[in-house]
Amino acid sequence: MKYIYILIIAFLVSAYSYANPVWKRKVINYERGQYEAGPQNWMIDQSENGWIYCANNNGLLEFDGVNWSLYPIRNRILRSLKIVNNKIFVGGSSEFGYFAPNQMGFLEYRSLSEKITGWTGEVWKILLNDNIIYFISDMHIHMYKDGLGIRTIAIDKKIDCSGIVGGKLYIGTTEGIFFLNKDNKMEFLPTSSSLLSHKLVSILPYENRLLVTTAQFGLYLLDNNSIQRVHSVADDFISTNQMFSTSILGSVVALGSVQSGTLLFDLKNPRFKEIYNLDNGLKNNTILSSFFDKDNNLWLGLDKGIGLIDLNTPVSHLYATVSPIGTGYCSALYRNEFYLGTNQGLYKSEPDGTCRLIKGSEGQIWSMLEYDNSLFCSGDNGIMVIDATGTYKINIPGIWETHPIAPDKDKLIAGSYFGLDIIEKKNGRWVPSHRVENFNNSSRGFIEDDENPYSFWLVNDKQKVEKITFDSVFYGITNRKEYTLGSSRTSENLFFRKVDNNLIICGLDGIYQYSRITDSFDKYTQLESMLEGPRYYEFLFVDRLKNIWFVTDSKLKFRKYSPNGYNASIYNWGLSNELIINHENVYLPDSKSAVISVDNAFIKIDLTKDIHKLKNIKTYIKNLSSSRNDSIISTGQATALVSLPYSLNSIKINFAATDFTQTSDILYVYRLKGVDDEWSLPSSIASKEYTNLSEGKYVFEVKAFVNGSADSTNTASVSFMIFPPWYRSSLAYIFYFLIIIIFLFVLYKKTISKQKKIIYQKGEELIAQTKRYEEETKLKDQEIYELQNENLKTELRYKTQELSGYMLNVIRKNEILEDVKKNALSISKSIDEEKEVNIIKQKVVRLISQINSNIEHDTDFEVFKSNFDLVHQDFFRLLDERFPGLSRNDKILCAYLYMNLSTKEIAPLLNISTRGVEVNRYRLRKKMNLDRDINLSEYLQNLK
Repeated sequence: MKYIYILIIAFLVSAYSYANPVWKRKVINYERGQYEAGPQNWMIDQSENGWIYCANNNGLLEFDGVNWSLYPIRNRILRSLKIVNNKIFVGGSSEFGYFAPNQMGFLEYRSLSEKITGWTGEVWKILLNDNIIYFISDMHIHMYKDGLGIRTIAIDKKIDCSGIVGGKLYIGTTEGIFFLNKDNKMEFLPTSSSLLSHKLVSILPYENRLLVTTAQFGLYLLDNNSIQRVHSVADDFISTNQMFSTSILGSVVALGSVQSGTLLFDLKNPRFKEIYNLDNGLKNNTILSSFFDKDNNLWLGLDKGIGLIDLNTPVSHLYATVSPIGTGYCSALYRNEFYLGTNQGLYKSEPDGTCRLIKGSEGQIWSMLEYDNSLFCSGDNGIMVIDATGTYKINIPGIWETHPIAPDKDKLIAGSYFGLDIIEKKNGRWVPSHRVENFNNSSRGFIEDDENPYSFWLVNDKQKVEKITFDSVFYGITNRKEYTLGSSRTSENLFFRKVDNNLIICGLDGIYQYSRITDSFDKYTQLESMLEGPRYYEFLFVDRLKNIWFVTDSKLKFRKYSPNGYNASIYNWGLSNELIINHENVYLPDSKSAVISVDNAFIKIDLTKDIHKLKNIKTYIKNLSSSRNDSIISTGQATALVSLPYSLNSIKINFAATDFTQTSDILYVYRLKGVDDEWSLPSSIASKEYTNLSEGKYVFEVKAFVNGSADSTNTASVSFMIFPPWYRSSLAYIFYFLIIIIFLFVLYKKTISKQKKIIYQKGEELIAQTKRYEEETKLKDQEIYELQNENLKTELRYKTQELSGYMLNVIRKNEILEDVKKNALSISKSIDEEKEVNIIKQKVVRLISQINSNIEHDTDFEVFKSNFDLVHQDFFRLLDERFPGLSRNDKILCAYLYMNLSTKEIAPLLNISTRGVEVNRYRLRKKMNLDRDINLSEYLQNLK
């Protein structure tokens, strides 16, 4: 605590190291529309996790740095609060009790006053001493201790204030100061008798004594033996205003008034005095309460809203409200006076803290140069020159900046909107000389070459790097050469710098340095590695202390140089909404501070402050809410595992870090183990949504990065479980198992029943089939029997016909043979009778004719044909239909071939030779038009 106090005092003193201008601390206002509660905030306190709590008209107001939450109590006004461990004790209009988190982290209120009957009043103060909580109301002291209940002490005087000093409870009244003795009786403090009839505002401990603030009669230090009036820079403020609240940190006191805001002063440093009111940042002049937080910043409970004064930051502003001098562009400390160049003109800071416009400088001022014991202020309407004799103007319009010329100390070169102008010194005053011939480029950001004093580097109208060389009198340009960066990627904000005697320029993809060996620009990887790698640097500046200032992502960053080298970490000043893009400017008036040009004039940064050790920032998770209905499910402080139904598997996680003064510059990285194990990219958004998460256990982690630090302050995490949907729950699976068992059982029973039925049906069908088979067998046997009988009858008819035919043929043959015999005997007789040869020859001829006639009219073929058709299913009829041109002998040959007889078997039947049979077969093929490859017998057998 002593170390922190020394740092605060050092900073408060350093804030006034300049007599002028008067730099003001950053003031943040929270209005009613932001926190959505009552206007008045009666008391402020801070929890262990860094959250701010306010006793508000509408209840307990909670602020985590990002989110505001309100906890109302029976529509009662809260006047006081005190945080003890994890309990928030509150008191107000006829009510007191405490808030405590439940297992899910939600604050739940428990009333203690409801146990007291007949009491009414306002609880204005809550104090802690020896594990006893004191609720101080208008005329009562309520003492509470866990396990012992509540004890009330009635006071016969109105209590104006109270405090714990040296382990004793003191109360202030218009009749003096009293303390609570060991017997819990009120005892008068004799040394306070001189305070009778004074309205007392506060009693605070200071160096083992009581620091008492009166409403209008100053401050007093007293103990059991003496009382002493405190004379300080606050006396006038107290006498002209009515005090309402007091808080103290070390020896720094914050007085809150009803009419004029708050006064900060130091009991040990009479030089330090700061007032904050409507004129310099606060939104209200009535200070109901004040509180120094863990980062030593001052919170103010206002009659309308809440104020925060950043006492810890090294950054202070020239104006807390809107700048009356316009936008800042450049600054300079010249002859112990501070000059400010803005878009409105050139201003000089006066001893009373105001800024006076220098006559004749109206218009844009772009840059300043201190040279030859003079200050050159370049701007839109010319160059204002300030020296020991006064102020005068060089009438060259549209000047960006001026630079010395090494070969001639009495000349300056000025870069204008339309070229380069030479200024020279005559008779002790600087006057225009001439414009450089044949050069019309806008010449902002040019720089001289180290080796050749007649050469300068600039960026021409084509956004190309160009080196120009002048003649010996700087009238004209003798040489011009263009250069391209390695990637040929340039920007509109090209600027030259010299770092360790190296000429550098920044492109869109990194930093380049000029190499005289190759006469080209190469990547400056060494400097890039010291900063943030190869990327676009919107601004880069190395001050005279070798500190590196640069801008990336529109944020001003800083790497400090010390005798041991550069710090390992880069500090992020932020200011993303304040810097002037393409016109960033850093000026060091001394080795302790830097002045930055911003949209609202200027800010000053204290370089002596250890910027990496003053923050006490903690990352935490605020709550988990449902993305579907925006209802809060759990807080990040839940002690029990957060369990969510599957219907709430889309959640939003809100988180923050307790840096109340730089919330816009905090970056977060996070991950959800089980979904993405890699950390996300840094983001300023303090929430993350996940949709349609599967069932399972998850762990969400978040880290905050403040001021560009490479290491997070800490990691916050929350675990939660998402249950499966009802149809995938354990009970559901048991139910499914039972359903399956029942289904299998029913299926088994049905299958058995069905199988039995099938077996029965199959048996019946088998019996019926057997009967049908037997009947069919009988029918088939009968049919077979009938067919056999029919075949037998047919065969019998055939045999009978065949027999009859043969018998008839035999009879006929016998008759023919008888006739032949008779004729043969007649011929023989004629021979015996020796008849004439002619007569014998005629008889022989008649015999032959008779034989031929019998052959031609022989019916054997017709009988054969009829019997063959009967046996072989109309074979000859088919031959006649298919081949009508066949002769009788052809048909007989077909019948023999059909009967599969060989040639040798057919020859005697036809009474011809085997050769004749072959010839007849050949002729038969020709008549049937058959190929030689076709078997004639098989063809005839397949004919039917």
